[in-house]
Amino acid sequence: MNTYESEQEQLEALQKWWKENGRAVIFGVLLGAIAIIGWSSWQAYTIQQAEKASRHYGQLLDSAKGNLYEKVTQKGNTLVEGFSNSGYTALASLVIAKAAFQQNDIDKAKTYLQLAMDQETSGAVQQLARLRMARLLMDEGRWEDAITLLDENAGEFSSLYEEIRGDIFLAQGEPAKARSAYDQSLASAVLLGGQSQVRIRTKLDDLMGDDSKRKNTRNMPETE
Repeated sequence: MNTYESEQEQLEALQKWWKENGRAVIFGVLLGAIAIIGWSSWQAYTIQQAEKASRHYGQLLDSAKGNLYEKVTQKGNTLVEGFSNSGYTALASLVIAKAAFQQNDIDKAKTYLQLAMDQETSGAVQQLARLRMARLLMDEGRWEDAITLLDENAGEFSSLYEEIRGDIFLAQGEPAKARSAYDQSLASAVLLGGQSQVRIRTKLDDLMGDDSKRKNTRNMPETE
């Protein structure tokens, strides 16, 4: 506007511009205000939902600690169905699956483990769900299906994955492969604590003992 020669010319130009564009400017300002209010409302709603989900998850854990299995399923399903975007779906599914296993409802346990595995909110939760599913499949003799799960990314559970792999090989009558898996499990067990290391060493010792027995049996002289 500094091209105009006087303030009057500037005022007249501004009035003309406002007459032509004022309505659009007001509309834009209103839209901006609505967007700000809407975003603030959405943030408030999101925080409120997160707080509700957190309370429900706390109640779910309390029910699980008290072995209140019906409430575990009820509270868990509330999170799964009502707060599916909260990040608690996978965690709730793990809790329900554990409760179902404790009640010997294996089909229900597998259903909720699969639900946890299908979530994309937490790699660690998915890895734990795969680990537990592999154990259930191993118990059913579905060794190949269990191995397929164990071939996925194990993350921080690599030692436990290899331990179960060793258990499967041992059940299949392949002690050499079992020993190799246990060795790998032991090498990764540093972060799991002493009990895990002791358990794996015990399995390795049992394998060595079995090998010695087999060798001694082969070397025994035949009696007439």
